[in-house]
Amino acid sequence: MEFLGQNIAVIGMGKSGIASVRLLRKLGANVLAVNSGNVEKWKSSLSEFSDIKLVSQEDASLGELLLKMNLIVLSPGIAREIEILEQVHAKKISVISEIELAYRALKNDLSKIISVTGTNGKTTTVTLIDLLARGAGQATFLGGNIGTPFADYAYEVLSKNRAKADLIILELSSFQLESMETFKSDTAAILNITPSHGERYKNVRDYAHAKFNIADRLNEEVKLFVGDLGKFEKELRTNCFIERLHAPESVSDISVNLIDSFHLIGSHNLSNLLFATKLLSEVAVSWELGTEALKNFYGVKYRLQKRDSRKGLLVYNDAKSTNWEATFTALKAFAFSHPRVEIDLILGGQLRGSGDAMNEKAIFIKSLASKVYLFGEAGKALYAEVGGKLNCVYFEKLDQVVLEIKKDKRSRGVLFSPAFPSFDQYDNYLKRGEHFDALTSENLVQ
Repeated sequence: MEFLGQNIAVIGMGKSGIASVRLLRKLGANVLAVNSGNVEKWKSSLSEFSDIKLVSQEDASLGELLLKMNLIVLSPGIAREIEILEQVHAKKISVISEIELAYRALKNDLSKIISVTGTNGKTTTVTLIDLLARGAGQATFLGGNIGTPFADYAYEVLSKNRAKADLIILELSSFQLESMETFKSDTAAILNITPSHGERYKNVRDYAHAKFNIADRLNEEVKLFVGDLGKFEKELRTNCFIERLHAPESVSDISVNLIDSFHLIGSHNLSNLLFATKLLSEVAVSWELGTEALKNFYGVKYRLQKRDSRKGLLVYNDAKSTNWEATFTALKAFAFSHPRVEIDLILGGQLRGSGDAMNEKAIFIKSLASKVYLFGEAGKALYAEVGGKLNCVYFEKLDQVVLEIKKDKRSRGVLFSPAFPSFDQYDNYLKRGEHFDALTSENLVQ
């Protein structure tokens, strides 16, 4: 066995790090677990392992210990460039991701693999792939950067605690893709590239090229699907086949059977759906058999989720929106999918203190929203700033907003996309989303 008796360090004791430790012990490796802070504060998360060595990332002896390792597994939240790894790289000790570890562990039990990366839409796309595949009768594993670590799946399969899936669906981040060596997919996608993770990369080009690593991680003679890569499109170098997918310009660009079952709105979600069907076709899964499974999917939690409401009212819960970009995307998505429906927009939350001047934003909002309901700390400030420039009203609490909406019998859309953090009145956006759902069920359903 490849890992039996090997000295292997796992750096970072988050979800994927702990999964890596568990898998490595199953494989017979000698494990060194590394995490930041005092060992006493985090060792309880590893209490199931009695025979591993624990070391703080700040321990002066760590550098020497790492140089004695055969392999290092690096959690995605930790950069390869950190100081304690400089000598490790110089000595050519392999530093791999948890994804690579699980792949090697499963080399005799591998299924077809679909991998998806990109800046936006990854989670929705892999969820759609999973829904369509399971609806078509496939046993699937969905994980990676979403939900369950791949190493946990590998552990369960090797322990005979679960059957091998027909199809493995992985959402992969740029961080995970930086530390691959042997991993291969049977098809993959780069959905898009926009600026992100400035805390990790010196520039957008470095970030894009980290994503482009997925092209080197494909089996021979398979297809890579790509969306809008912006100015970096010509820098994607690969020997695999590339198919470029363009965002649908209208719902008519998607098959009727799919659209009849699809609740998500906006051209970006139609694009996610298109990627899902193309990727499944590439691995010979008849996704057409799974379209019925879409009927109960209303999107990632509190990201533009359609809610039940009275006749003539379309209500969407986008409580996950905590910035202007997310809210503007939601507005455009609603207008794209329901071009003849008036939109009432609900905005508000915790005032951030800077970057929230609304004068320049009011023009765009007015072009798409017929009425704006403002609430909370930010709502009060915005009402004072642009109350005379928009058709808007202010209420302190979300309860009051929904009661006011209830009185208005117009046929229209109601979009709850706050654009601000939730912490003025809620513990987090999930609590805010739950409250809006409850208010909708209580007041806006016939």
